[in-house]
Amino acid sequence: MNDRNDFHAGEDELPAERIDINVDEHRNPAIELWGLRATDEARTFYYDETNNHRLIKVTDDGFNVPDPRPFVLGGVAHPGPVKPIDLAPLRKAMGIQPNTPEIKFEHVAKGDFLTKLGSKRLQHFLEWLTAEEYLVHFLALDPVYFSFVDIIDSMPLVDLFDPGGRWILKNDLYRVLRRNLPMTQDILRRYSYPAVAQGDVRGFLHEVMALVDDTDEFDDEHHRRMLKDVLMSGRSLDGLLLLDDVPRVIMDDFRQMFIHRICLFKASQHILDREDKISVILEDYRFIEGGMPIELYRFVDSKAEPGVQLSDVVVGLLGACLAWLRDVPLERITYIKADLTEAQDTNRLLFSALLNRSISVTDAFVEKVLSLDDMQRLEAFLE
Repeated sequence: MNDRNDFHAGEDELPAERIDINVDEHRNPAIELWGLRATDEARTFYYDETNNHRLIKVTDDGFNVPDPRPFVLGGVAHPGPVKPIDLAPLRKAMGIQPNTPEIKFEHVAKGDFLTKLGSKRLQHFLEWLTAEEYLVHFLALDPVYFSFVDIIDSMPLVDLFDPGGRWILKNDLYRVLRRNLPMTQDILRRYSYPAVAQGDVRGFLHEVMALVDDTDEFDDEHHRRMLKDVLMSGRSLDGLLLLDDVPRVIMDDFRQMFIHRICLFKASQHILDREDKISVILEDYRFIEGGMPIELYRFVDSKAEPGVQLSDVVVGLLGACLAWLRDVPLERITYIKADLTEAQDTNRLLFSALLNRSISVTDAFVEKVLSLDDMQRLEAFLE
């Protein structure tokens, strides 16, 4: 999955008071659009998150978070209701001291990503997950990419029924804007993006097109021409209707991602690490099925919930991998894999096998709101 609007499918404007969410109306458009399968089985999902930047906005000096890394929400899952999880054998295998209150990714692996990948403790962890037949699940979202994609969807020349073509255009635009991030941030600031004022759309798109002209990011000049033609088609617009209307706020929180995952697997229980801001936000919502409220999630203290501790390690590993891959040229990945140590390659293959086994159960376990470039890098590294 790779489209900002997928997370808003089935929702109208939300009132300020407590909000009823019709679970089926929220989930069905995504299931039908992507042909998702096996989303109605009863399972237990455990969650943690990494790189939750809370608020990302454009300031006079650029983004308030200088380098927004991909947000990852996910962890482990198993069929059926909640069951006891005994971490004692895993802790012993990894050599985690008894007085360490919980297992966290920082206890399992340290250093840069490739150093972390070679961790012996990480190997014990991945082997244990495999032996215990846990599934892994995640939603990964690049907030910078996410903040730009609706520019393309707002253009008159775009075929909204051709997602493949839109993804290519979004990928090309993201390449341009990320390559010129200081200049991009200056343009966003001056035009109060995403709330580009009526009458300013032409000037905004003109400056974006200038970046398209100046970059050497295009492998094919046809892609440059197509992107410019699409952007030019919007110059007469009064506004960019698909964008939010809060000046300079790129993302205010990740609530829609939590809601989306909970609704998507409506027959399951969702156990989340207690995080004060998101727990307060979700209290404003009530999930409804067939006109009746249903309880789908609860927040827990990770120290008392082994499933959340396992999830911390899973999302920590994935978040570190995605952040590292952003700066790795696709053509270099083959050579990097060839140079991995035996320990690094073992863990790479273990994690890849866990992902593949999970996706074979349902492709809905893995969702990526990333550029095509970043998805190709991840696939190339793990294959």
